[in-house]
Order: sequence, then C-alpha cells, then structure tokens
Amino acid sequence: WKKVKCLLTALHDNNEWCQIYLLEAISKYTPKDQEEINELVERIMPSISHSNSGVVLTSIKILVKLLDLVNSTDVIRTVCKKLAPSLATLMSDKPEIQYIALKNMNILIQKRPLIFEKDIKMFFCNFTEPIYIKMEKLEIIYKLVSMTNVDLVLNELKDYATEVDVQFVKKAVSLVGKCAIKLEKSALRCVETLVDLVKSQVPFVIQEAVIALRDIFRRYPNTFESAMGIVNENLKSLTDPESKAALIWIIGEYSHRIDGPEAQLSKFMDTLRDEPHQVQMTLLTATMKTFLKCQSEESFEL
Repeated sequence: WKKVKCLLTALHDNNEWCQIYLLEAISKYTPKDQEEINELVERIMPSISHSNSGVVLTSIKILVKLLDLVNSTDVIRTVCKKLAPSLATLMSDKPEIQYIALKNMNILIQKRPLIFEKDIKMFFCNFTEPIYIKMEKLEIIYKLVSMTNVDLVLNELKDYATEVDVQFVKKAVSLVGKCAIKLEKSALRCVETLVDLVKSQVPFVIQEAVIALRDIFRRYPNTFESAMGIVNENLKSLTDPESKAALIWIIGEYSHRIDGPEAQLSKFMDTLRDEPHQVQMTLLTATMKTFLKCQSEESFEL
C-alpha cells in the first residue's frame, strides 16, 4: 500500500504517457479495506477529466474495478455520475478514439448500466459518422433501451431506415424487432413501426422487417396476426434467403388464419431445387404444417 501511495503522489507530476504507466501499475493492486478503496477512488477521480484519452480510459478501468469492492451505494452512484461526462467528452474526439471509447462503454454498460441510464441520446447516430461508429452505437442503444425511452428509440431507428447504407439500415430495422422481444409492453409499438417500414417499399427494409416480425411472432404467438396482411402483400420483394424463409415460416405457422396459404407456398415450389437449403427445409416444414391445419379444406393443393 505504501508503494501505491507513492505512485499516486507521483501521478500528477508526470506527463500523460508516464501517467498511463503509473495507472496501469496501480490497477494491479487490490485494496485490503474500505479506507484504501475510498482513498484510491478519491485520488484517481481527477484523472478522468484529463485531456488524454488513454489516461481517461485507464482511470475509468481502475474505478470500475474498485466499484465492485465499494460497500456504499451512494459512493457507487456518485462515481457513476462522474464517469458519464468524461466518456461523453471522448465522443467529440477523432473517429478512431470514439470507436475505442464506444467499445469500452459497451463493456461498461453490461456491468454498470447505471452510468448511462439517462444519456441514451449521446449514442444516437449522425449520418456523417463512419459505419463502424454507427454499428457500435446501435449495439449500445439496444442495451440501454427501456420502457422509459423506447418510444424515443423507435422513432430514431425508424429515421435510420431512410439512410443509404444497407448494412446500417438492416441493423436498425433488426433492432426494432429485438426491442419488442426485450420489452414485452412495447411489442405492439414495435410491430406498428415495422409495418410502417414495410410500407416504405424499400426491398432490403422489407426483407429485414419480415425477419424481425417472424421473431416477434415466435416470441408472442397468436398476438399480432393483424400484421401478416401487409407482409403477404410484399411477397415479390423478398429475394434474400433468410427473409424468404421467414415469410414461409409465417405462412406455415398461421396457415389456418391466412387466406389461400397453399397458393402462396406454391409460388416457391417452381424454384424449390434452386433455393438455398435453409429455404428448402423451411418450405417443406411449412407445407406439412399447412396440410395438417387445412386438410379438411377441399381447396388444399400444392
């Protein structure tokens, strides 16, 4: 402990690179009691306001480790409140620094969601940002979404669906479906958002929305069948194997509630041999489900 105190004393008397090495050395020490923990927190805290991102991130690493040993909830809450502004400052740095900061925040959120519970807006994407920044932000947004901010998040994700980057748009649409699965009370709102996205008539948006709806139907069976109508109307827009398989699964699962399910499935039969294995297996399963559920109907024919 005496050696650690010497390192703490020398911390602010050295340049930023030396500070990083000193902080790394301090991080190896495990305090023995609450008095040492509190002193470490107090002495490390000023470093999270440093202009060097390396010093900030290393200091935060130590503080997060120390929080596991702190007994006082007030101390934990106070430290968490101070960490958020320091990390937010890094978001105005160069894209490379932002990405490193986001990666660290992503890990922090899994352990301490309290740090960013009221700061979800700082992770909203700007259309000028690089794709790797946007994708990381979407991951964080999903982890922070809750019933208090889900409407705000859904509106934001809906706006992202109008952007030109296909990978980013697909991820945003997929997150709408994941929000429904994560937050049961928001499921209806999420389904309505997906239906609106399907109406955009953008092929890759429709494809991702159908996949998301399939996952929602699996999670909440016999709940949102009203959305199936608009899905079936956009059959021709589905060219991606996963979206085809998703629609076929929906038809098979709800064949007893859909008008003419055998006619819809028969559209895939002509190209059955040319379809990917995933689509072929899903089509065979859906055909059997439709036969068993609709066998009393004379019109059943594939």
